[in-house]
Amino acid sequence: MTEMKKKKTSVFWVCYVLFVLALVSFWLYIFSYVNKCLITYEGAQPEHVVEKIVSDLEAGKAEEIFTFPAVESRFEDPDVAKDLFLDSIKGKEFTFEKDAASYNALAPVYHLYAGDKKVAAVTLTEKSSYPLMFILAVQDWEITSVEPLLETPSQSVTIKVPDTYIVSVNGVPVSDNEKTGNEWSIDYLQYAAEYVTIPKITEYNITGLFHAPKVEITDPFGNEVVYTQTENVIEATEFPLSEMDKELSKYVLQNAITYSNFFSKDLAGCRNSVKPIAYMFPENSYYLELADNYRMHDMWTYSSHQTPEFAKEKVSDYIRYSDDLFSCNVYFEKNMILTRTKELRTDITDTTFYYAKIGDKWLIVDMQTNLEE
Repeated sequence: MTEMKKKKTSVFWVCYVLFVLALVSFWLYIFSYVNKCLITYEGAQPEHVVEKIVSDLEAGKAEEIFTFPAVESRFEDPDVAKDLFLDSIKGKEFTFEKDAASYNALAPVYHLYAGDKKVAAVTLTEKSSYPLMFILAVQDWEITSVEPLLETPSQSVTIKVPDTYIVSVNGVPVSDNEKTGNEWSIDYLQYAAEYVTIPKITEYNITGLFHAPKVEITDPFGNEVVYTQTENVIEATEFPLSEMDKELSKYVLQNAITYSNFFSKDLAGCRNSVKPIAYMFPENSYYLELADNYRMHDMWTYSSHQTPEFAKEKVSDYIRYSDDLFSCNVYFEKNMILTRTKELRTDITDTTFYYAKIGDKWLIVDMQTNLEE
């Protein structure tokens, strides 16, 4: 009987040990399973996808991560926005945080920072998921977008020039597409407009630039024009001086002397008609009408004098407005000894003449004195 009792006791302890071992194994399995599930769950968090993006950025793979749109302006390099962005993040430490306003758990949004500057927004989307431990879900994420926060182009320039001028911005010629529609007439050429097409001041506006533009302006003859700039407004409304052909200079000077001699009664036939000076004006010119009126009513009042002598003749300030319009200044002093008193009289001509090419001849279409009255 004692032996049977010992046998039963031995079986009990064996069963007890086996039970304890089974229980321990069960809880070890449970703990292992839960740990594995938690690791799987943690590894499926969207932050890890963003961490991979940060890691790639730190490895210099920004151009593989971001998609950069080409800039809209034809006056700058299409990659200018990309280049500015890449320069701004170069050598910076990257961090990220979840957008506080992102409430959609299936499409979270994260902000990327380079240093303390926000540089991009990352949007993820749940691709798939499966339950885990009845209360958890393991999610598979895909990157919907990684949008760089690019600089906004803020530079612009307004250019006012004669419509015959050639304007280029950053080496690219402007076109009618950049015209604002604003135009201004040039007052001192208004009388020439009766005979030839005259330039007008036109306005261009170029916007959407990332950098301050380099503007070049040339006249119709290829001469570079100096302009003035106030803030973002450029003006080149003055026409540059050019070198005048010697024969044309002689022609202009002789016309001015002949015209002067008409009014001082020193030109043959001047008392009879304006024919001696008609060759230098267009037909029916206002200036011929003035000369004829002077001939008939006031010429007799001009003091008698000896043959005049001319001094300090100069033709200057030659300006070409177009192939058929120019102006220049003529200066000379006309010295005359009065017949009655023997006194010296000096008449000064300082006049800007405007010449238009009509047919095959250069004719005076306007004149403006530079002497103060």
